[in-house]
Amino acid sequence: MSLYEYFMKLHRYLSWQTKKIHALERHLHVLEARLQEIEAQPRTSIERIEYKFDQLKVETLEGTLNIGIAPPGAGGTIEDLAVEPVKTVIPKPEPALMRAIQEKIAAYLKQEAPETLKQLEHQYGRRLDDTYRQFILQDIARQTDERIRFYLQEKANHGYVPPGDRDEAVEHEIFQKVKADIEQSLDAFLKHLPTEGGKS
Repeated sequence: MSLYEYFMKLHRYLSWQTKKIHALERHLHVLEARLQEIEAQPRTSIERIEYKFDQLKVETLEGTLNIGIAPPGAGGTIEDLAVEPVKTVIPKPEPALMRAIQEKIAAYLKQEAPETLKQLEHQYGRRLDDTYRQFILQDIARQTDERIRFYLQEKANHGYVPPGDRDEAVEHEIFQKVKADIEQSLDAFLKHLPTEGGKS
């Protein structure tokens, strides 16, 4: 699925979600009105219940108290409940290079991308509100790790072995590629975004 198709699907989903929210708000108003009606009705109140324990007589208590661990006749003990050891898989930490690129992309999305998005809106005659802009950038942010890994794998396929420390040249190269992907995606999305009349 291309990014354009993805964003069109996202736009349709947001429109559906907005309609659903309005319907739920109307339903909520109806429920609030019914609740107010119920609260306005007179209530039955029970003032006091008295228990006369002095009329009960217990001479002896016998038997076994079971608290749900072992029913009678099961013969089980607490030791039987021991948990088998489970092999824990600890995920490999991301390489330092990955984290450095993630930080650069996060800074770009926070500082420069909103302005790029506004410029594209102006270029294509579109107008998005702040919430929609933020949603688009958050959605892109969720996809950037996959792109970074793709470019790192691409380097690895060509024999590149990342050092234990930072490699600023490769870091900058991959950052620029991911940044270009983001800008291309934003451009394609804004270019094909339907206007209020429904035409793209």
